[in-house]
Amino acid sequence: MPTRTHLYRYVIILSVVLGCCSFSNATYVEYFSDNGYGNPVSTLQHPAAEHYQGVTYVAYSGPHEDPYVAAYDHTLGKWIGPVHAGVNPMGKSPDQVDPGELDNHGRPALIVDRQGYIHLIFGGHGGEAKFGQNSFGTPGKGRQIHVVSKKPRDISTWETLENVSPFGTYSQWVKMSNGDLYLFYRHGSHRSDWVYQKSVDDGRTFAPEVSIIKHKAAAGSLTVHDSWYAWFDQGKGDTITASYVYHPCANPGHNAHRNNTYYMLMDCRDNSWSNVQGTPLKIPVTKESADKLTLIQATGTEKSNHGSCHVDVEGNPHIFFRFPGQIRYYRWDGKAWQKPTTIGADYSKGTDGDFIIDSPLTVRALLTQNHDGKAEVNWWKTTDGGLTWAKEATLFSRPDVGFQATVLARNAHPDAKMLICSKDPKQEHLYHPMFLIGEKGAIGRPADESSHLGDRLETIKAMPKSQSKAEAKRRKKAGLADDDS
Repeated sequence: MPTRTHLYRYVIILSVVLGCCSFSNATYVEYFSDNGYGNPVSTLQHPAAEHYQGVTYVAYSGPHEDPYVAAYDHTLGKWIGPVHAGVNPMGKSPDQVDPGELDNHGRPALIVDRQGYIHLIFGGHGGEAKFGQNSFGTPGKGRQIHVVSKKPRDISTWETLENVSPFGTYSQWVKMSNGDLYLFYRHGSHRSDWVYQKSVDDGRTFAPEVSIIKHKAAAGSLTVHDSWYAWFDQGKGDTITASYVYHPCANPGHNAHRNNTYYMLMDCRDNSWSNVQGTPLKIPVTKESADKLTLIQATGTEKSNHGSCHVDVEGNPHIFFRFPGQIRYYRWDGKAWQKPTTIGADYSKGTDGDFIIDSPLTVRALLTQNHDGKAEVNWWKTTDGGLTWAKEATLFSRPDVGFQATVLARNAHPDAKMLICSKDPKQEHLYHPMFLIGEKGAIGRPADESSHLGDRLETIKAMPKSQSKAEAKRRKKAGLADDDS
């Protein structure tokens, strides 16, 4: 006769078997959420994901352009969230279906501090004039907002910290090896300086803004203003890199043109800046000093755009800049800037992403690209310092859509390298599925757990038809993108 212990064992085994059967019969999808809204992610607001103590945390714009956070536990193989983490003051209600009414500048950037608290910056497109005097530029819309999880490693509840300037957009976190946090952003709308604020206490307080790239009236012009788009990251040791492009901001006759490519470096030990040769720079850098001391390439009428920048073990920078339909790779070889090369010319449309430096000559790029009617997430590799590139593998693909990418997750797990969304140009709404992509493809989820839209799509169908397609065509014809203001 079975003992009570044996019966307990039978019950446990039966439960496991039934659980496995239920698990195997569940309908899985490749996306973890379907409520990415508008243009949910970008490589400019960064990072958008970080792997910390076995969990990858991701952030994106959801309904009303509010920030949403999800987490994937690699040990348990389970998703948590997404959780609504704050209110974007530029969001609108009801749901918009016209892309021309989106702002997108308030996308969240995410970082995890030394104690495991998760921080988001979001909601800003330069900040409104009602918040006071903007001493570094001109006000815009929204408000730069800083929220932090109430508990370490817990995305369930959030609180707002009133400790950063409201006049921010293109917010970017840089976390140093000692845990110090730097927050970089443009301090206002187009005609504004790029600044940073520093925290030495895990984001609880920040020092005042420091201007590093200056806006001003362009020399010799009554209508053009010197403006910039910049990208920041940790360099070698106690340094921070800045790669940037110039925007001749015209009024009247504003357009989205940008040109030239630039690079400089900050030494965090004394807050000094220098160019790639080590020549000291007077901060904030002006157009004239940038052209003289930090210019990589003058691109003329060819439009250049921000990319990402990392350094190799020798401290030499490698940089991606985006040009129409392509990414170009630049490398400082210790003496000069190597002639830029294009990665995958036949895979150029829709290209964006980030890269990893394995050695001064070996670099791997993870890029979203369109090819043969499919959107792909591809690994590319060079072993000769970027002179030639070869496609290594396709991690994920979908037909008849486009992908939007983030930069690589900070401290990325092999299974969770990059957060992306897919966009179907045929759909009549602005909601998009979100994917976390790694070496094994997308980290899937049961379909019932991935659905977070409720009846939103039914509500949208009942709304009057918008001019979304016409507005999208108008912006494209004008050369405008969602990060062009």
